[in-house]
Parts: sequence; structure tokens; C-alpha cells
Amino acid sequence: MFQTLNPLEVPISHTNLIEASAGTGKTWNIAALFTRLILLEHYRINTILVVTFTKAATAELKTRLRIRLDETLSILNRTPDAANNFDLLKQNCHSNGKLDEFLLNLIQQALQKEDQARLQLRLKAAISEFDNAAIYTIHGFCQRVLQDFAFLCQVPFDIQLDEQSAENQQIIAAQDFWRTQVATQPHLANLVHRHRLTPENQLFELKSFISRPYLPFRQPECQYDYAQTLADFQAAWQNIQSEINQIEADFWAIQPLLDGRNFRKESFTKKFDWLKENVRFELPDLANLRKTLENSSQNIPFHYDFIDEKIKKQRPDENKMRNVAKLGELADLTDYLIAAEQNVLHQLSCDFTNYLRQYRQEQKKHSPQRIFDDLLLDVHHALLNNPEYSQSLVDSLAQNWHVALIDEFQDTDPLQYAIFRTAFAQTNTPLFLVGDPKQAIYGFRGADIFSYLQAVKDSEYHYTLNTNHRSHKKLMDSISSLFQREQAFALPEITYTPIQAHRQQSDLSDNLSSVQIRWLSNHDGENQDKLVKQSAAICAQQIADLLAQSAQGSLKINDENVHAGQIAILVRAHKDGAVAQRELKRLGIQSVLLSKANIFAEPEAQAVAALLEFVIQPQKLGLLRFVLSSCLFKYDSADLQDLNIDENKLLTWIDSANQTLEVWHQFGIYSALQQFFTRHQVETHLLAQKNERSLTNLHQIMELLAQEDELSHTPTSLHQWLNQEIQAALKNNSITAEHQVLRLESDENLVKIVTMHAAKGLEYPIVFCPFAWKKSNDSSRQQWYISHETGEAQIISKNQYKQSDADKLSIQQENLSEDLRLLYVALTRARERLYVYVSHFQSSEQPKKSAENEGQFINALAYLLNADKNLTQDATAYENHWRNFIAQNNQNGADFEFIVHHDTHHSSNLKKQQNADLPNYQAKSFQNRHFQFIQHASFTSLSRQTQRATELLLPALDSDELQMTALPTTPPDGDSIHAFPQGAAAGMCLHTILERLDFRQPAVKQIDWINKKLNEARFDANIWRDAVVQMCDFARETPLLARVNLASLNPRNYLSEMTFLIHTTHFRLADIQAWFAAQKNKLPERIIQAAQQLNFYDVRGFLNGAVDLVAQTPDNNILIIDYKSNYLGNSAAAYTPHAINDAMAEHHYYFQAFIYAIAVARYLKSRDRLPEKIAVRYLFLRGLDGITDNGVWTWDIDVADLTKWT
Repeated sequence: MFQTLNPLEVPISHTNLIEASAGTGKTWNIAALFTRLILLEHYRINTILVVTFTKAATAELKTRLRIRLDETLSILNRTPDAANNFDLLKQNCHSNGKLDEFLLNLIQQALQKEDQARLQLRLKAAISEFDNAAIYTIHGFCQRVLQDFAFLCQVPFDIQLDEQSAENQQIIAAQDFWRTQVATQPHLANLVHRHRLTPENQLFELKSFISRPYLPFRQPECQYDYAQTLADFQAAWQNIQSEINQIEADFWAIQPLLDGRNFRKESFTKKFDWLKENVRFELPDLANLRKTLENSSQNIPFHYDFIDEKIKKQRPDENKMRNVAKLGELADLTDYLIAAEQNVLHQLSCDFTNYLRQYRQEQKKHSPQRIFDDLLLDVHHALLNNPEYSQSLVDSLAQNWHVALIDEFQDTDPLQYAIFRTAFAQTNTPLFLVGDPKQAIYGFRGADIFSYLQAVKDSEYHYTLNTNHRSHKKLMDSISSLFQREQAFALPEITYTPIQAHRQQSDLSDNLSSVQIRWLSNHDGENQDKLVKQSAAICAQQIADLLAQSAQGSLKINDENVHAGQIAILVRAHKDGAVAQRELKRLGIQSVLLSKANIFAEPEAQAVAALLEFVIQPQKLGLLRFVLSSCLFKYDSADLQDLNIDENKLLTWIDSANQTLEVWHQFGIYSALQQFFTRHQVETHLLAQKNERSLTNLHQIMELLAQEDELSHTPTSLHQWLNQEIQAALKNNSITAEHQVLRLESDENLVKIVTMHAAKGLEYPIVFCPFAWKKSNDSSRQQWYISHETGEAQIISKNQYKQSDADKLSIQQENLSEDLRLLYVALTRARERLYVYVSHFQSSEQPKKSAENEGQFINALAYLLNADKNLTQDATAYENHWRNFIAQNNQNGADFEFIVHHDTHHSSNLKKQQNADLPNYQAKSFQNRHFQFIQHASFTSLSRQTQRATELLLPALDSDELQMTALPTTPPDGDSIHAFPQGAAAGMCLHTILERLDFRQPAVKQIDWINKKLNEARFDANIWRDAVVQMCDFARETPLLARVNLASLNPRNYLSEMTFLIHTTHFRLADIQAWFAAQKNKLPERIIQAAQQLNFYDVRGFLNGAVDLVAQTPDNNILIIDYKSNYLGNSAAAYTPHAINDAMAEHHYYFQAFIYAIAVARYLKSRDRLPEKIAVRYLFLRGLDGITDNGVWTWDIDVADLTKWT
């Protein structure tokens, strides 16, 4: 029998269970009890143990408890002679206009025992020692026990929490088990191979059981000798393999004499076709074989008795019947073998789990590293399985903490309850277990409602909180009416008792009913995905309407306009929240999706991973297209098509990738990504799209990458790390570290979208549950289950679940109960109004009407209304059922309204209405402060202002090298360098080969390098190797100066890919054009004229670029080499001096050479090695012959002419 809790009167002794329904002030009562223990019962603050189950709850409890002590002390300080000044004391006990009766009575009782000064001194002491208060999470408590009593617990003194290392150790242990227990047994190895089992996927399936040693596996009822069963099957199968044609012939001989309804020709033709196709295999797929040998009723039509029963008149040949019946015998053996395999695999999983449990125990003996689950296991072991020291540990805990308050106890498990029972209950230490079984919703995390129910039986005293301080009376009565059916939470031990509301009226200004039931018309039985979108659209529109009313001043809470931040949408799954957010965004309503999701499971993480790979390998243009079509850039198909047909545009991104990689090497990944996103205005675009979610995710990923980058990762290894984190997060196969939890955008004045699990403990004025109609989760897809059917928790396999009606019923009942508890949590979050969406729903996944399904319910709401699946599949009947329920309960004080929705409508002026009550901000006028813009430029960026649409270029590769040229009248040789493909990938490939080539050695001796680069660039080395080798040799041997070619250079005297960044304050177009005009005797007229066409802004800042090769010749000349892969014609003869001059002029390469010469001169001047001349040679690679200067553009620059810029 439950009594109403009074925190001033409850005895501080024995074990007390306090059931705190939603909104009844659980935390307030804990704080009241805590304050009483300090002030009235004289407990020191460090002797009161307070345990809750999350860090957030711990932080909130600490704050609330400290505030309560501060309030009490403040009242005493403001009330002189409080014992004799009741009126002033009562006045000071008012807060926000309300009398705090508890504090008033507490202080009065305390003053009766001792004087006011001592009370004030006690409170000051408690507050000053508050940092020592024993307020922990369950893991924090266990860690404290292990640290303070390491010897008694028999654990290392320096325990370290390291989830990642332990996870890695688990993987190693799993692989060890596979190597020693599986690979050594041929039959077992073959079996797991056929079932595609690996150490990794088994670890994923069984991971949740490894840290719960109290959960045993139930052994299969029927045991088969697998080896013998397999041998029997193989013998029968070999017989079928040799006789299948005769068996088929015999079947068709007797088939006309059998009942045609059971032996249809078309069906059995398919069966024999499958058998003839699969007899070539030593062992067929057993599931498909079984399916082939059965009929639509899952009977075996090849059984002799079945054939005999279906004979029409004339009896078939007996031998033929017996021969066909061999397939029936094979079907039976298939069943036996499948069962035997299931037993073997079941035992394998059991052994695997026990091996990892034991492995972890052994590891802990020799290592101080622990994971969170280890903390509980170690304390549990020390208290219950350590006979030498356990009693001493129990006594020590009782001396350390004189009273224990356990919050959120409904989320306990057998391990936790055993710890508290042993440490406190069995020593008669006062123990308060506070929770609400109706809000036990964390079964998927290992919480066990049956442990709470056992605690109910074990507790001497039971209390309840009977007043709801959150919702008003009409809302409370309406919610209560939903839970009035017998066994409202499916499990008989969990009951619903109506409680009273502290507040009688709603604070909302309109007169709508407190609970809005919105019926979604779905007469077509739309599938679930379509109905989700419809629900989200209607929900978004209703929120828009509420905000519009508020903007017009007709919807207020306590005389203040309702704003978006007071509205919450509760969803069960993160993906449903994303749909709701998209619909809100479509209407211009900003929202925040509150989630505990892993940041690495978000699409931004995959986009960044692809971006990093592209930065590392820019020749992989497919990666670029993936990045551009991702959430960061949102290119559509038309944008990508433009990119595909205009290769010049690709070069912007290729150049950007190379610059990003350079910054990455020099300054780290954060600076590199920050510069990349700034250059491409990613943040600006995301903000313009009001996509704060992606922007927040992006910055969080950048920070995590930067943290990991500090561990001295190379770009490749950091990219691999990111991919591993993404894969683990997508598989839900890793511990989500606190810093990896999805960070929230600012939620100020935004609609909250919250999962029902995350909403527990929170409240919102207006709550929408748009997906309450959805089907409950289908447990039949699980591989393992926890069954309590026998009275004890056991792990059972999917096969055991299917075969046991008792287990199936028990597990379905537990799942339904958790669904009901989750629904209760969602409905009780509302303070003023609740919107619940309901609908008839039928899909291809839902079972059709049958007697087998009667009594089952499609979801928790249907259960509460006692509407079974047959009823919920009938739209009209289910709608009427709701109408009757509402009409009946409204007569008894409930406050429902039932509205049918057919479709959505849109408000064109929503944004104006939504923001009408916001201040009318005006942009501040900008005052020019004459800051000088620091410009970064290159030949690429300057020349693109001159050329038609040339983009930023890769320093080693120019857009004009990649432009598509009109097909020549005479085709080039099929395998010559002139036939080598054109485009970005081809140009980069040739440059990369030359960049690392040893010019002293013939190219054929470096064939491995050439093959590698050709294959990496997706060019078949078998086709193009010879042409590229010849091109490399021509480049080596082509004369550049007198007696100088690349082959004559010493590698110590040249530098490939010399990057530069030079400062300039006077790089003016007019000066440069005048300079080129003065070079009439040194440059062709065609180039002089082209220089006058240059058009760019003056540069005040930095020039950057990269020179393909800079060399010092044996006679101390300085040589600048640049490779060009431009296609000018179909043979070397096309690369005449005139054609090359035209190319140099058209694409302004002479200007590039000018910048390179300035950079090299600057470099040499800084080392006092400035030469008189710099020789510039542009090598058009397709036109070289290795003998003459064909394909070479020559320009010797007098360094003195460059003085203005050097």
C-alpha cells in the first residue's frame, strides 16, 4: 500500500521506495529531503549519498540541492529571532508570491530543537563543504568506491577509464576466439563461412550481453549431433545429385494421376529447375532448398504419404512414387540439418560471449584500464563474490555514507540493484529508491524493469507523490482517461493511479481543448513513409498557424505571446525528427533537433571525409562530384553536368585541393578546412539557406579532426581515422564519447524537435506527437532476445523465440509495455496543450486480418483504446472508435477535441506573421575605415580576369592544357603521345610522372613508377606505357641550352615543384604592359600584343604559384622549366615555333613565365646569387623529339630588367 510522501515526516530508516509520477516534483522532494537531513537530522553533507543515472541529472541535482540550502540560510539570515517572529518568518518563506510551506515547517521544527545561530552555522558548514557532497552518477559512485576502497575491492589503485582501448581489446579477443575455436574445426569454419559470420559482426550482435554476466544463454531443447546430421544429409544429397533427372521423369510420369490443385505443373517445373541448377553444389543453400521442397502451405508435397493421399483414381507406379519420395526424405533431413546448425551456432554465440567475459576478467587483473561497465562489475564482484573482504567493504560503505538517495531508480538493472541492496539495505542504512515504473524507457540500454519491480517487493515502506505541478487539471484528466483500461501498461505489476493537478486552469489564452486528437485521413492505406510526410506537413502547418495567431496577439501564455521556443515536437526516431524539421523549414519556421546522435553518423561527416580524400588525391574527380552534391554545396544534376562538360571548372577545385593540402601540411587540418570553406563561401551559403544544423555539425567535425590531428597524424592516416569513426557510428558499433555527441545549435526561440527518450524529465508548454500512430518496433527482426518467461532473465535466440509461443507472448508483452511507458513519457511532457496524431494504417508489412492476430495491437495508443489489429485496419471503424472514446470521456471531465485532417494548406505570409512581434531592426550604416585589403593572387587568378572564363588553376597544370581541341583532319597514331587522352586527369598524370622522374636514367628503367602513376590515374599502362616512356626520354634529351638538357643536370642542382609566396606592393597592370612593350627585340610581336590585352586589378599583397622545375646548369646558368601538355596537333610537326608562340600568346603563358622569373630572382637575390640572365623554357610535351628544340618555347630574360619587382 502506497502512502503519500511528506518529506518532513518520512522516517529516516529502512528501505523506502518512492514512486514519483511525471510532473509530481521528484527533484523538489529529493532536495527537500536532503535539506531536512542537513538541518533537522544533523547529517554532514559528505555522509549523504545521492545517486542518479546521467551526468546531466547529476549537474541539475547539485544545482537544486545547493540552491535549497542557500534559500534556507537566506531565510534564517533575513529573520532575526525567527523562533519568536513567526509572521516575518512566514513572509520570508514566500518565493514568487507563493508560500514555501515545507521550508516554513522545516525551520520551525529545527528551531524547536536548537537555537537559530547553530542552524545557521550548520547550513554555512554544509554550503562551504558542498564541493565534497557525494552526488554521483551510478558509474561515478562505483568509481569512488573502487578508488577509496581499492584494497577491499581487490582492484588496482590507479584505475583509468579508457573506453577505446577496451573496445580494441574486445576486437582482439574476438579474433583470438575465432582463430583458436573456429578456424581449427573444419565443419564449424565452413558453417560460419556459409552463414557469413565474422568476429566483428558477432561482437556487434552480442556486445550488449558481454558486460552483463548475470544473463545466461538458454540451451536449445533438442540436441543434434551436427557431424552425423551433416553426413546423413550429404549422403541423401549425393543421391539426389546423381538421380535428379530420373526423379523428375518419375514425377512427371505420376503427376497426371495426382490432384492438380496440389501438383500444379508451373509450380513444380520451377522446383525441379531450381534443383537441377543447384545439384552442382556440394552443399546447397538449405533455406532455399527447404523453400523449394515445400508448397504454399509449408507442407512437403514430396512426402510419400502426401502423394499417396492426393491420388485421384488410378494408382501410380509404386517404384516411381518411392523414387519421388526421396525428395520428401531430403526435406526432412534438411530440417534436421537446419536445426543442428542453429544449435551449433547458438552454442558458438554462447561460447563466444563467455570467452569475451572471461577474457575481460583476466585483462582487468593485469591492467588498470576500465570501461564504464567494468566499474559496476568490479563493485558488484567485490560486494558479492569476494568472501574474504566483502563484509569489510559493506561495513566501510555504511560508515562512509549514512543515508542513500537513489534517483531515477526505474532505470536500474540487476547489477545495480544488487549493489545498493547489499551495501545499504542489508546493513539497515536508510535507503530511498526514487523512480517511476511508468517512465522506465531505457530497456535498449540494459535497464531492467523487473529489477525495479523486485525492489518494490523488497522495500519495507512505499510512498507516492500524488500532485502534478506541471499540467493543469483538464490536461491531466484527459491523459488519465487514456490509461484507465485494465493493465494499462501491459504488465500487471505496473499500475496507473490518477493523481490530482495543482493547477486548475490552462495559462493559454484561447479556448481550445487541452488534448487535440488529429485524425489523418488515410482511406487508401498509404504506406508508413508517405504517412510520416503527411503527419509532418500537417504538424508544421499547425505550428505555423499557432505562431501566426501569436503574432496577431490572439495566443498568449500568461499575457505574453507564444513563441516558437515554447513548442516541442516529440518523435521516437531521429529520422522522423529530420522529416519534421524539413517541413518546418519549408514554411520558414526555424527549429532545433535535439538528439544524442553521434556526430560521425551525420551526412556532414561523410562529406568532409570525401573532401579530405579529394584533397589528398585530387585526380579522383568522382570524389569532388560527391562533395559538391553533398549537404555542403548541394549541387544538383544540372550543376554537375556543367562541371562535366567544362573541364576548366574542375581546375578551380583541383587548385583549391592542392592549396588546402599545402596549408594542412604547414598549419594543420583546422586551418586547412577553414581556409577551404572560406574560399568557397560554404558557411555563407549554409547560413543563407538557414541551415544552422549543418554549420554546427561542420564546426564540430573540424574541431574533432583538429584534436586528433594533434596526435601527429599524416593526412592519409587522419582520413582513415575519420572513415573508421564514420563506419562505427553508422553501424552503431562504438561508444559515443561525450565530445562526439551531436552538438546543438542555439535553441533560443526555436521549435524543439526532441526524441521521446531525450524528452524524459523535460516539459514544454505545447507538445506535438505527430507520429503517435506509427507501428511499434518489430521485434521479430532481432537475432537475440531477453526472455523473462521462466521467471529469470535468459538470452534466447531468434529460433527459440519463433518456436516458443510462451516466450513470444512474454517478449511481445514486455515490448508493448515499454512502448506504453514511452508514450506515457511523451504525453506527460505537455504543460498547457497536447496534440496527438492518430490514423488507420495498413501496409504490406502489416499482417492481414486473421484469427492469429486478434488481440495484438498495432501500437500503444491502439492498445489503450483496446483496438486490435482487425479494428485498426478498418479506417471507418477505427475513426468511430476514437470518436466514441472521446465522447464518453469528455462526459466524465476529459477535454479532448477530435479533428479530421484531409490535406495541408500553406500560409503565404507566414514569415511576416511569425516575425511581426520582433523588433524592427535596421542595418547600421557602414563607415569606411580605410583598411587595406591584403590580396593573394597568382598567374591563374590574374589571367582568369583576362581570359573568357578561365578559373583558378593548379600551379603545375593550366586550363588550356585541358581544353578540348577540334578533331584533326588526320587522326594521330593510335598509341603515340599525340593519341594520349586529354583532360584534367591526363595532364596531372604527365606532370606527376615528370615531377619525380630521375632524368639521369632512361625512362624504361623507371617503368614501375610510370606504370603506377598511369594506373592510379585510371589509364591502362599496357596501352600507354610505351608512349609515355618515349615522351619522358624526349623530355630528358631535348636540348635546352648549349650542351644542356635535363639528363645532364645533377639532382642536387635542381628543384621540382618550387612553390613560392612573394610580397608585392606595386604589381600594377600599367607597369607590366609598359615593360612588355619595351621587350620588342626579345619577344615575338604576337606576345607583345597579347600583353596589351591583359586586364586585372593591381595587386597589393602576395603572389603565389609553383614552378615545375628550377635548375642551375653546370656553367651556373639559371633555368626555369615548365611542362605543357596542350594538344596542338596530331604530330610533332604541328608544334612549330609559330604555333607555340600563338599558344603562349593566346593563353598568356609569357605572363606566367614573367611571374616565375620574378619569384626565382627574388629567391636568388635573398641568397646573394642573382645571375645576369634567367633562361625560361616551356616544354610542350607532345611536340618534343629529343634531338632538336621542336616543341620548346625559349625566352632569356635579363635580370636587370626585373629590378622594379625584385
